[in-house]
Amino acid sequence: MSAFSSRLVFRVSRASLTASVAMALTGACSGMEANAMETLFDSWKAAPIEQAKEQWGPPLKVQAVAGGTAYVWQDEIPMARPPGTGPRDVRPGAEPPPAFGHCQRKLIAGPDGKVIGGEWQGDACCITTRIGKCAALINKLRPKAG
Repeated sequence: MSAFSSRLVFRVSRASLTASVAMALTGACSGMEANAMETLFDSWKAAPIEQAKEQWGPPLKVQAVAGGTAYVWQDEIPMARPPGTGPRDVRPGAEPPPAFGHCQRKLIAGPDGKVIGGEWQGDACCITTRIGKCAALINKLRPKAG
């Protein structure tokens, strides 16, 4: 095998490894996000929707849905930028457009005003409910198990 072909094999193998690691991390983050959001919505089941509105603030919109009412909140979160692309790193007059991620949260209340479920969608939803903004979304009045 020539030196050129061995370098080519190494580069291809390295690229394959990098792609595999990236796919694994993406899958892990998606799984963490789903688990965190399920925990978040589970904490609100059977709670009065008014309690959620007090804790989360007013919803962006309210929609009639089959079996009840959906209350929708929308978060816009600034996304991290790669090194060298922040506002201080760009040439004057060439400011990069701000990058934002989104997360739409929806609690669904039954006719009695109690939460019966929830949904989420977006590219910037919670990956943990232990710290930060997502910890503040957990129902604080729900009795602790144990």
